[in-house]
Amino acid sequence: MEKRITFTQKLYYAQACLGQNVINLAVVTWVVYFFAGGGGRAPLIPIALAGLVLGVGRIIDVVTDPLIGYWSDRSTYSGGRRRPFILWGAPLLTISFFLLWIPPVPGESWWNVLWLFVFINMFFLLFTITTVPYRSVIPDIAPDSRERISVAAWMAVFGTVGVMIASIGSGPIIQAFGYPAMGLVLGLIVLLSFWLSLLGVKEQPRSEADLQTILSLKEATVQTIKNKHFLAFAAAIVSFQVGLQVFMIVLPFFVTVILGEGEAQVALYQGTFVVIMVASLPLWSWLGNRFGKRRGQLLSLLLVAILYPLYYFVGNLPGLAPNIQALIYFGLLAVPISGLYVFPNALVGDITDYDELKTRKRREAMYYAGFGFMEKAAWAISAFLVSIIFPVFGFTVDNPLGIRLVGPIVGAISVFGFLGFCYYRLPDTIKGKTLEEIE
Repeated sequence: MEKRITFTQKLYYAQACLGQNVINLAVVTWVVYFFAGGGGRAPLIPIALAGLVLGVGRIIDVVTDPLIGYWSDRSTYSGGRRRPFILWGAPLLTISFFLLWIPPVPGESWWNVLWLFVFINMFFLLFTITTVPYRSVIPDIAPDSRERISVAAWMAVFGTVGVMIASIGSGPIIQAFGYPAMGLVLGLIVLLSFWLSLLGVKEQPRSEADLQTILSLKEATVQTIKNKHFLAFAAAIVSFQVGLQVFMIVLPFFVTVILGEGEAQVALYQGTFVVIMVASLPLWSWLGNRFGKRRGQLLSLLLVAILYPLYYFVGNLPGLAPNIQALIYFGLLAVPISGLYVFPNALVGDITDYDELKTRKRREAMYYAGFGFMEKAAWAISAFLVSIIFPVFGFTVDNPLGIRLVGPIVGAISVFGFLGFCYYRLPDTIKGKTLEEIE
């Protein structure tokens, strides 16, 4: 008999996305800005070097992410195969996040470069250890398409609340008390959120017989890379995440340089973005149930590819004040971004079911590890892009071209993601005939 999740368990489980997005958005928005000396502060490291440090560290994830996924799939801990990772990973993740914001030297120094390299990679490693087992529960607790969309939608709801907390809270805390205080406050929210999720789904320990359904690490990695539907999904996720995270990295510069406002006002624009995202979630849930997850994902990707290039003109159009133009633009962009938060977790569940049909093996965490790696790789690509665009084209009041150019650049990347996802062919319900139908 299939294991079903109650509504209360669903809420406990989904709310961990609040903590996940709080910590993710805070890092994406503020790390480059902080270390590059945004807001008129003395830089801690050159901005070009910041992008390099963040990019090089993702090479480590190529090895660690599959290992953690494989470890989670094969674990037989008495508390469950996923729960111990969340229990012990969350506090360590919180500590690594806090330590990011207390570099050892006040000005530019190689010690700060080393500090960023060590603690950003520690952060990403612990992020994987905590979130990959957490996400890997989805195929078990939501066995059918409608239930997966429901769970994913609640995850998106709590995730956008987390984005709202980080966006509205981080700027004012930084302006009033500094970056370490922000790291402490948001870190405690993250810890509480992940630990509360343990009250949700109760796992049963995995038996030795169950382990026979797991591929070896080498076989699992090869099969993941060979899965053409996962590769199509990867193209969509990387393009979406690169676009979104470039925008989040650039937003403090946009607000302070283009609009001429303070760091605390970053919360206004992020908050508007998040409110519209939350309001749009029921629309995308309905579209997914009515027309399918694949079509919903394609529509979201197409709309962001159209909207991103318009960022170049925000603040320069006649008839409206620049800040009003920015609010309208971010509100419009939030609608398709909302869809791209609803569908991915459910799609990975479908890919896992399809893979089990094809290989006769079960390995959710390997695919969610791949999903997590793509998100982190996209963030590194985003930081690297900004570190190239800003020095070449400028990011100051006198020369802000680099800030504006990110719109057309990520728009072109989004077209690639849309075209790549066109090769995804899985139906909403994976059943015995799926292999015959699509192959």
